[in-house]
Amino acid sequence: MKTLLDIATCVLKKIDPFLLVKEHLGHIDIGGYSNLYVVGAGKGAARMAEAVEEYFGDAIRDGCIIMPENEKTPNLASIQYTYATHPYPNKNGMEGAKKILEIANKAEKGDLIISLISGGGSALMCLPAEGVSLKEKIDTTTLLIKSGANINEINTVRKHISQIKGGFLAQALYPARCINIVISDVIGDDLSTIASGPLSPDETTFADALNVLDKYGLTDQVPQTVLRFLKEGKTETIKSGQGIFKGVDTTILANHQTVADFAKRCCDDNDVPNEILATDCSGECRDKAVEILKKVIDQGKVYIITGETTVTIKGKGMGGRNQEFVLSCLNEIDKNLKWEDFTVLAIGTDGVDGICPQKTAGAVGTKETLAKAKELGLSMEKFLENNDSYHFFEKTDGLIVTGPTGTNLGDLMLIRRK
Repeated sequence: MKTLLDIATCVLKKIDPFLLVKEHLGHIDIGGYSNLYVVGAGKGAARMAEAVEEYFGDAIRDGCIIMPENEKTPNLASIQYTYATHPYPNKNGMEGAKKILEIANKAEKGDLIISLISGGGSALMCLPAEGVSLKEKIDTTTLLIKSGANINEINTVRKHISQIKGGFLAQALYPARCINIVISDVIGDDLSTIASGPLSPDETTFADALNVLDKYGLTDQVPQTVLRFLKEGKTETIKSGQGIFKGVDTTILANHQTVADFAKRCCDDNDVPNEILATDCSGECRDKAVEILKKVIDQGKVYIITGETTVTIKGKGMGGRNQEFVLSCLNEIDKNLKWEDFTVLAIGTDGVDGICPQKTAGAVGTKETLAKAKELGLSMEKFLENNDSYHFFEKTDGLIVTGPTGTNLGDLMLIRRK
């Protein structure tokens, strides 16, 4: 029988953005356009761009993508690339965003822009609004991430202190035509939230952004310049009904459902009983872990869950939502469920889970993990209180390290009770 790690590895191979985009490009006809440009940002941008350049080659007049730092050098000649940081933006991302806007602004009627958007684009393609500094945007992003706000709420604020998100890129490239190819890491595939919707209408407002800050008690913590900018509300994001979006044709190539479907296929191909339990898992990580475990009934069956939970950070430890999910499951199994044998695995499909000393995809926990924790005298509850799941799994040999995968389709969680 395949292990859960084998199944996760199988899924990561199948969701390679290069393969997903290459299959789609046959539907795109560039005939009749004066110039072809390529822009993009996100954790899947490099592999997406490699597929586009391999297919269209010298027809590409100019291009620029923004990709995470420390990823391998992409095989690109016509398309420029910029390395930037995630989840907190940096100057490189800002320079890359300026280049993308430059390309968009020079595109004219009769030109075609292929846009490649994937999860992570909000941080990587960062261009603060005039009057807001990069540091102030970083400080604001940091507070939002640690608060437990979900991605929709975080991006509501980020869009309103940006020159490129919230439809502003669509405004810049108009009246050129744009084919927008999207790999979604957002539950519900809200285009205004994926990479903060640079090519999509945004119905949120400055008032909504201020309400997010108020909801999480951040109004008095964010930089005063940011707070003042949001209160002044001078330049709203671009709303629906405007003609600039008529020339943008968007296709969502893959999402959380795609990950779940591939996981199911990997199980089916190896005759492993399985069930997709949820493709929209969200909410506070620890609560979701307990809720999901109650639904794991059949022994021998692999339960498949995808989505993206949140963690309200109260401690000073290290880790991410996937590591914390597995640790929460272990604690619940040990304290209440008393399962004899099991495996719980959770990874970020991008290969990067939270903030850790090394790039860590997630973690796996078994009955052997519990035994080792007890042997070492480790208190799972104390590690959870300190949001220190990384060091717990470092000590119990439960970390999963893949390196950056070149994609981002949210999180994959697999549970099997033996």
